[in-house]
Amino acid sequence: MVPVLRRLGGLSMDSDPHGGSARIPAGVPTSAAELADRLAELARLANRWSEAVSELREPTRRWGGVAAAASVALAARRAEEAFLELEVTLGDVRAARRSLPSAAPRGEDDRPMV
Repeated sequence: MVPVLRRLGGLSMDSDPHGGSARIPAGVPTSAAELADRLAELARLANRWSEAVSELREPTRRWGGVAAAASVALAARRAEEAFLELEVTLGDVRAARRSLPSAAPRGEDDRPMV
């Protein structure tokens, strides 16, 4: 699955249900702040993806049949799970950022410890 995600890294989502042009963030974050920003953007995109897939349930049942609708329902559930996992991860990253010391720990002589 990872190679597929890497291939998707810089592609735009052409079929944005809300009319905008969303881009999937690419590259490795270089800071905790950048990681939080990327996770927030991916969570937002995952939420939109989940909503877009969910909207296809009824039309798929009507024109594709019950089995196809079941597949769309499963895809919608997995998209929702991805959104929730990204939200949990984002919360963990934000909590970790708050708990990090703002400066390096200091020794008895007030010099930074290495």
